[in-house]
This record gives sequence, structure tokens and C-alpha cells, in this order.
Amino acid sequence: MQQSKKITVNQLFKQITTLPNSGLGQNRLVYSSDWLQGQKLLIQFALKVGFQVTVDDYGNAYLDLLGNDQEQVIATGSHMDTVKNGGRFDGLYGVLGGLQAALNLREQFGTSQKTIRVISFCEEEGSRFDATFSGSKHYARVVEINGLVDENGIKIENARSNAVNQLKQISGVKYALPALPQNFTELHVEQGNRLTRNNISLGLVTAIVGQRRYRVTVNGITNHAGTTLMTERHDALQATIKLINQFEVLASAVDPLLTFTVGELAVWPNTSNVIPGKVTFFIDCRHQNNELLDEFEKMMKNTIANLPDPLINVEFKRWVHDQPVILSSEMLTKNEKLAHKMGYSIMKLASGAGHDSEIMNRVVPTTMIFVPSINGISHAPEENTKPEDLQRGVEFLTASLYQEAY
Repeated sequence: MQQSKKITVNQLFKQITTLPNSGLGQNRLVYSSDWLQGQKLLIQFALKVGFQVTVDDYGNAYLDLLGNDQEQVIATGSHMDTVKNGGRFDGLYGVLGGLQAALNLREQFGTSQKTIRVISFCEEEGSRFDATFSGSKHYARVVEINGLVDENGIKIENARSNAVNQLKQISGVKYALPALPQNFTELHVEQGNRLTRNNISLGLVTAIVGQRRYRVTVNGITNHAGTTLMTERHDALQATIKLINQFEVLASAVDPLLTFTVGELAVWPNTSNVIPGKVTFFIDCRHQNNELLDEFEKMMKNTIANLPDPLINVEFKRWVHDQPVILSSEMLTKNEKLAHKMGYSIMKLASGAGHDSEIMNRVVPTTMIFVPSINGISHAPEENTKPEDLQRGVEFLTASLYQEAY
């Protein structure tokens, strides 16, 4: 990822992205075997090259390059987990890019005045349990995530304790919840095509959109596919199809910039000759305006309340409610001046994806740096970024952290 005469994270990146379950994309769902191995490899590498490593009781890993003042800490990082069959760079680039930047600074300038902390948050994606940003929420002391089970019935508390206990056993690892840093910077691939389309070197993020996620369960009546007349059916799947179509039309009417996605759907009993009696699907919608998200939610509820078939029952539950976020204008201005000084073209933009930065921004000044994504593809095995763009991002992060820590 970053070329250097001495220590680089190239081999570590290769090790983490070729773990056993990485056949079709990346599958480091929080506390899974690949997630655990990824955190272990990261921790072991950091210890070997001289970082102080702390793990908390959620499995967040804090890699500290100690400065002359160990009480003053500036932080960078991202998340270790992925979506199912995800890309190589989402999250991991911010962790390893931060690690490389810290190594670059030590090599070029020696011991920093402030401590530089690289954070690998345990979970951001919400791909295994119905919760997002649990790692940064724990570190920020915002909320604790408990009482959830995954699709296999495994409790989050059990999965968490098993994983954390193994991380704690690594020789040299401290076990604590560190104090908050003075500020936080997250390096990330854009996950869109605005930078590539406009031939821009770096994105400086001004804001992060609000995000809502919903679990919708449509209950009908299971019956025989051959003996039940079409006029006597209460088909949960057909009702679901109509609902999704109606919701998509409503989303466009509210604002064309409001994104509406149904990416997961389960049908019961899922048999070709049986009328579906139950369907569960998930909705993801995002916008910079919280009032528009509220309006759209009301429209969806009203549509459900007015379904024509009284024997179709719908359960509608919101499980993510993240407000739109404005990131630190002071840190943005500093990075804008730095980019001009270094000769990089920049675009100031809002992020359409959620990030740990929106949680960290609640407690400390926070900023984000984007590098271009090829064809704007993310959350897929085809996710990719040019090596020179990856390197430029690390070089810029190195310079930005230098301003804060030296």
C-alpha cells in the first residue's frame, strides 16, 4: 500500500486480505474467525514494530506510538470488519494507512510531541448483528450494544467475550478503555465516483449523511401453490414486491437524492410449490436532511397502514437512526491549506456512506480524507483503488498528522 525504505504494511495488508474466508471478497464479520485473525495479525505487527497496544472489552485495538507527552493523544484509524463479500479497502485502508503514516513520521522525524494513536474499531458495518458503529460508540462512551443475536442464534455478548479473551492473551497487550484523543482523522476510499469522474486527487469530507435502516416483516398465509385460487391468496412475497415498489416511488418523490435500497430479503418457507407466508426484508435509506428522512419514514408507515388485504400483517422496525453530521470545520480548513501547499487537487464533499467518524465527531473534533475509488465500486469484491492514489492518501495523512502531533 505504501512504499518505504524500511518498515511497510504491505505484507500485513496481504495477510489480512487473504484469510481463509476471503474467497469471494472479504468476510471479516465482527468477532468471526477471520475478524479475529485480522485483529491478531494487526496487533502482533504493531507490537513487533514498537507500538504500545491496548484492547478494550469490545475488541477495539488501540496502537499507540508514544510521544514525549503521553497524555496528549491525536488519533487516526477506521474499522476491521467488513460487509459480507466486501472489498479489500473499506475500513482496512484507514487502519493500515494510519499505521503506515505513524511509521513514516517516526522514521522521518523521530519521537513526536504528542502520542499518535491508530485505532482498529471492532465493528462499523452492522453485517452480523443489528447494530452499527458498536466499536466507536463504545470508545466514545455513546451507547453500549447488548442483547442481540446473529442469524445463527449466537448472542453478541458470547461472540464478543470469546474474541476479546483471545486478543487479551497476546503477550504485551494491555486491557483497558483508553481516554479519548484530542481529535480524530479517518482515511478512507471514497466508495463513490465523484473524485474519479472529476480527476481529483483527494476528497475532504464536510459532512456525513443521515442513515436509517429498517427490518420489515410481511406476514401472509402459507398455502398450496396448486389448489389455492389466485383470488383467495394472501401471498407475503407478492405483498412485499408491491410494498418495495411503492416505497421506491415515494423515495423519488421526496427527493431524488434520497437513496433507497433493499439489499437483503428472506422468504419462508422458500419452496417452489408453496405460497410464501412470511417475508423479511431490510431497507437502507440516506440523506443529508434529517427532516426528509422523517417524512419518508412517515410515508412508508402510512403505506403499510393502508394495505388493501386485511390478512396481510406487516411489522416495521427501525434499528438504525443516525443523524446527519457536520465534521470539524477547523480540521477541514487545516487540511485544505495543507493540500494546496502539497499541490494536490481537492474536492470538498459530503459522504454518502456512514463512518466511525460520525460517532467520534460527537466527542472530539473529527475529519475525513477520501482517495478515489475505481468506478465508484465498494461493498463488493471488485472494490479497487489505484496504488498511486493509496500512496497519496497515506502521504497526505502523514503530513496532516505531523501538523497535529509534532
